[in-house]
Order: sequence, then structure tokens, then C-alpha cells
Amino acid sequence: MTSLEAAALWVGLNALLLIFLSARVGMNRMRHKINLGDGDHPEMVKAIRTQGNYIEYAPAAIGGLVLLALLGAPAVAIHVLGAVFLFARVAHLLGLGLGVWPFGRVIGTGLTMLTLLVTGLWLVYLAFA
Repeated sequence: MTSLEAAALWVGLNALLLIFLSARVGMNRMRHKINLGDGDHPEMVKAIRTQGNYIEYAPAAIGGLVLLALLGAPAVAIHVLGAVFLFARVAHLLGLGLGVWPFGRVIGTGLTMLTLLVTGLWLVYLAFA
């Protein structure tokens, strides 16, 4: 598998996660009959924030993976960064969105920041190398 194919895999898996997160918001809207906003329903707030938080970080992580692949980063590095980022976002969902893993939100946030830090620093290095 090439680096670009590895990036494609992780972009695709993240797209599927986004569909799931978006569906959770839609299902909550139908269940609580809320067209706009959160209607002061805690479950709705969690679904909206879980999706919104994903949307806030995913573009930088996914774009970073693609750029690293295009700049010649090894496929294994793309897989590690992609896997850690996806795990981080699922952990965040389990912690905040579903509330089934008490440490999920903290672990998810920390690993998200770590993948962004590594990706960002590596891209800056490659820009000047």
C-alpha cells in the first residue's frame, strides 16, 4: 500500500465516522422533535457537540495525512497517525457523546492534540527541508 492509499483509507474511515456522528444528531432531532438548536435536551447537546468537535479537528488531521503522503511520508507513518486520530475521535464519542467510557473524552482529546502536533511539526519540517 502506498502512502497515498494509506491516507485514502483513513480519510474514508473518517468520512464513515462523520456519517455516524451526523446520523446521531438527526436521530435525536427526530426523537425530541427539535428542528433547530438543542431544545435544552442534554442528549441533543451531547450529540451536537460530539459532531461539532469532530468537525473542528478532522479537517486539519485529514488534510495533514494527505499532505504528508503527497510529500513522501512512509505509509506506516500515515497508518499510525490515521489510526491514532480515528481511535481518539471514537474515544471522544464514547466519553462525551455516549457516556460509556469515563476517560474517553480526556484520552480522545489528548490523542487528537498529539496527532495534530506530530502532523503539524512534520509538515513544517518538510516545508523547509
